[in-house]
Amino acid sequence: MNLATAMLKLTSAGIWMLACLALLVTVIWGIRFRKAETRLKENNQGLLKKNETYRKMLQHSSEGVLIVQQFKFKYANSRVYEIMGVSKNDDISRNLVDYIFPDDLPVVLENYEKTVSSNKIETSFKVRLLKPDNSILWVHIRFIPVILEGEPANLAFMRNITTQKMLEQDLHQAQRMEAIGALSGGIAHDFNNILTTIIGNAEIALMDISEHTPGKKEFEQIRKSGYRARDLVRQILTISREHTLDVQPISLTPIIKEALKLLKSTLPKNINIIQKIDTSVSLVKADSIQMYQVFMNLCTNAKHAMEKSESCCLEVELNNIVLGISDKTGCRELKPGNYVKLSVRDNGVGIDPGILHKIFEPYFSTKEKRIGAGLGLATTQGIVKGLGGHIEVNSEPGTGSCFMVYLPVYEEKVLKNPIITENEPVQGQGKILFVDDEKEITVIAKRMLSSRGFSVMTANSGKQALECFCRDPDFFDLMITDLSMPEMTGERLAKEVMQIRPGFPVIMCTGHSDTFDETAARKSGIMEYISKPYNLNELSVIAATYIKKSKAT
Repeated sequence: MNLATAMLKLTSAGIWMLACLALLVTVIWGIRFRKAETRLKENNQGLLKKNETYRKMLQHSSEGVLIVQQFKFKYANSRVYEIMGVSKNDDISRNLVDYIFPDDLPVVLENYEKTVSSNKIETSFKVRLLKPDNSILWVHIRFIPVILEGEPANLAFMRNITTQKMLEQDLHQAQRMEAIGALSGGIAHDFNNILTTIIGNAEIALMDISEHTPGKKEFEQIRKSGYRARDLVRQILTISREHTLDVQPISLTPIIKEALKLLKSTLPKNINIIQKIDTSVSLVKADSIQMYQVFMNLCTNAKHAMEKSESCCLEVELNNIVLGISDKTGCRELKPGNYVKLSVRDNGVGIDPGILHKIFEPYFSTKEKRIGAGLGLATTQGIVKGLGGHIEVNSEPGTGSCFMVYLPVYEEKVLKNPIITENEPVQGQGKILFVDDEKEITVIAKRMLSSRGFSVMTANSGKQALECFCRDPDFFDLMITDLSMPEMTGERLAKEVMQIRPGFPVIMCTGHSDTFDETAARKSGIMEYISKPYNLNELSVIAATYIKKSKAT
């Protein structure tokens, strides 16, 4: 075998071996590729399953989850739609700014820019959103910086805190009202003492002058103004303090008239008030303070509706009405019968028909600046329905609104607690111990009661009165004492006196007190409780009544 043949055989064998080796490598790599492909598919399927799990977690999260980039919504889970009151078919890819309450926009912009610019800082804040129906929603938002498609973005978590926020507002409102109540109570006590002096001096002056004496009309005006100031103080106390319901037959006429007096001094001068008050309106069974609140709520809404109008008119009408079966008043909830109707009409901006059905919902407000908590009409409706009545509204945008309250007539025409009015002068007799730490009041009371035939001795402290009484416990027929006095209160003085002489008639009076329990006081033996400022006839009637009862026993 020559060299050429040997080389040829070697070359053929090498090629064969190389071919076999190549085939072997291909098979091995094929097997490895298939395994890698299988692993890759398994990994992809695992990732898909994980992605589906994460997607379901996001979709069913109790918090709203969204991605915001350049103030545009890039992603939002179903909870975001629920919180914002938007249908899933609606497009919410608009600018984030469109949903932010205008006053809260700086807060959102500041936190958004802080998060995006730093790419590290996580921020959280509370803001108000505007829902499609123009109602307000409080949310807590947490921004986390992320990168989306190579650009910075914010991953946001949104939580509805409207209920929590409203509870906080209610708590703050209650705390404010408590503080106002304490302040107004202190002012009322001192102010009523001053009014007692003013009204008393005016009445004494009127007793000393004849019908045609110069200055008589002026003194009458002083007394009248004093009574108006007294009523104003009582209304302030009514608004600022907690109130126990006292549902009884009442006439709405004096309540509406007194409220209108207050409104005239508080409403803008460009609002003209038209009164159509039927003075013979029937009685309704209600709480007087609640009805005052109902009327003031309706008038306050009317005021806000007319804020942008130049020529404003507030019309108040109170009258009797008979509802028949065929009457189309919108009062389907009411049975046919006799009702008292209170109407409050304004010529303001009116109410959009699209939200008219929402105005009685709690926390819903139509005011542009969202003044108040949106509870006025909801409270009003609750009070009216609780009294078996009905409230309805007619409104046209640009024309104004009219709220109408219907309350069933109380058929019996007798008031439970008749109010003492200024009747003919009452003459009396008997010995009275009058106690008050304000010297001016004791001087006035002595002159007032003495002019009606009573014999009056005064004391300017509880201790002085007790010493005077102890000298001869059977000398006096009646004691009238102030409640709030230094060293010894009127309540303690009354207990001491009644221990010495059981059954002795005591009348308690005060400018104002939050701690005095009238019911408990009556049980302890105190005959009557009267509020300052009192007038001459009221004081003499009460004194004569209890002295007569005391002597009869």
